[in-house]
Amino acid sequence: MEKGKELDYISDLFDVKHTGESAILFLMGCVVFIGVSFWVSYTSYGLACLPIELLKQKDIEYDKKEIEHRFENLKEKEALIKKKYNTPNEIKEDDKLEIVKINNMKRLLSKYNYKLQEIEKTSESWVSYILGIAFTFRVLTGLIFLVFSSIIYLSLLASITDKYFNSICAYKCGFVLDQINTLYNMVDSSLMFFSKYFPLDILVIASLALYIFCCSVYGIVNVGIRIFFIPLYKLKPKKTSPETMLVFCFVMIHIILVLVMSLLTIAPNYVTYGVQKIKINDEIGYIKCSLKTDKHICKMSVLSVFFNKIFFGIPYFANSYFFSNWFFILMYTLSLLYTIFFKKQSYLDRLKDLDLNSESLDEQMNLLPLEKLT
Repeated sequence: MEKGKELDYISDLFDVKHTGESAILFLMGCVVFIGVSFWVSYTSYGLACLPIELLKQKDIEYDKKEIEHRFENLKEKEALIKKKYNTPNEIKEDDKLEIVKINNMKRLLSKYNYKLQEIEKTSESWVSYILGIAFTFRVLTGLIFLVFSSIIYLSLLASITDKYFNSICAYKCGFVLDQINTLYNMVDSSLMFFSKYFPLDILVIASLALYIFCCSVYGIVNVGIRIFFIPLYKLKPKKTSPETMLVFCFVMIHIILVLVMSLLTIAPNYVTYGVQKIKINDEIGYIKCSLKTDKHICKMSVLSVFFNKIFFGIPYFANSYFFSNWFFILMYTLSLLYTIFFKKQSYLDRLKDLDLNSESLDEQMNLLPLEKLT
């Protein structure tokens, strides 16, 4: 291939010179671009944090100290409100509502304190043996998920590093590689191996896609639906509004689209050409198909042609997606470090999602009497 002719060669290969089709591809590129922002925000967090969540054990001593600290703060807050008035009858409506919230929070804290006492008692009985077995399965699942996440992370990192250093035309064509997979990619290599034993490769890629889907859901549920760090919606058990579910579906549809597209980056050789090979001559024998080989013999997958047409037809989208993968790697790394070293696991994290204005809160949740803590 002549130097300087790479763009013409790839343009002819993907056949991008059609005005009507370009308009459709531009619209699809815009939709993908929206999905990429969700992919970087939620999926990277879910991939990093879901395995660690399963591996981390609840810290009972930390929770007990946190309950004491919060309970003291609530008592001080209530005392400050009551100090403003000589008699209870003088208390304003807003302050009355605040006192109700404080009392409901106290009841919640008493419930959690009781739960912790139950856990401590259980650890001294035969039930702890059963719980130990259950925790072992939880840890085993967490380790499997951690291996999955690490493999996806390393494969994505290898692929984008390969593109950055070995692309034939860099940013001009969205970092296209004429020879796919010059660096070792574990996901790609595994799928190429399992493809010899169909349908094992289908089971592997389906498991991979399902795992990424679950991590994305986990990320949305834990982070909440936000715009530029401004919280808009939060998914709550049995209390999620229809509007929240609608927005959740909107986000997930875009993430699924980007997931399909990201398979081209995570497993480029498998998704683009699969196990196809082309014979050069008797001396060299067969080589793997790539952009360098005859396009009439080596047939690219429909998925690969479609997304490559978007990327090469509109390099802006290709470059945006390429650099978003670096943001994905960064977000994954930061989320993993934060979860391991800084984030504490606590039952109390769920208190903010409850309706503290409910007058029947203690009855609904079967709380202990307030006197147990006071």
